[in-house]
Amino acid sequence: MSTIDTNSTALEFYRKALNFNVIGRYDPKIKQLLFHTPHASIYKWDFHKDEWNKLDYQGVLAIYLRDIGDGTNILPSYEDNDNQLLQENVANINNNTINLNQKTILKNANKNGCYSTQQNSSGSVLQGKDIYNYGLIVLNRINPDNFSMGIVPNSVINKRKIFDPVEDAKNPLELIGVEVKDDLVIIKNLKHEVYGIWIHTVADRQNIYELIKYLLENEPKDSFA
Repeated sequence: MSTIDTNSTALEFYRKALNFNVIGRYDPKIKQLLFHTPHASIYKWDFHKDEWNKLDYQGVLAIYLRDIGDGTNILPSYEDNDNQLLQENVANINNNTINLNQKTILKNANKNGCYSTQQNSSGSVLQGKDIYNYGLIVLNRINPDNFSMGIVPNSVINKRKIFDPVEDAKNPLELIGVEVKDDLVIIKNLKHEVYGIWIHTVADRQNIYELIKYLLENEPKDSFA
């Protein structure tokens, strides 16, 4: 192996380690980094206007495996919540696309691994058991808020409907969908919100689509070789 190849491999290893450590500050359940690309931008589909709205999220995009083996909740139900700060801010947490504030995420994480944030978001409230086997995050270069989306295999959602009908009735979730159209990787999340991801590196656009599709269509894994 040449010196150039060795340096390139070392730099890539450093970038992966750095991204892993940074993501771990916002999601302590990160277990393994599966893919990352240096620059991505996020759009959201406006169903009323039939158009894309560009959101203020640009930066490194990463997809990673999460450790959810402890069975903790993302957010407790209202009746179980005796934390006044969490009660006041629960409406500001997005169910599937969570804007995690870089300055407050660690100090607002409670002993059950639940998060609160004072940042506004447009989604529904995230609560119930943490079933998000994978995560997608954009480490934002524009402002302190990151874009984050939980990814759940279709089989997990289908089993949830059968084996946990009470939770499914309280917090219904849809199957995630993904496709590539024009210059965007389009994802319909668990709450039927539609996001478009523009990725600077064209080859990575297809790679990310294929990875998400694989994660959705296969049983959840504990690790990837």
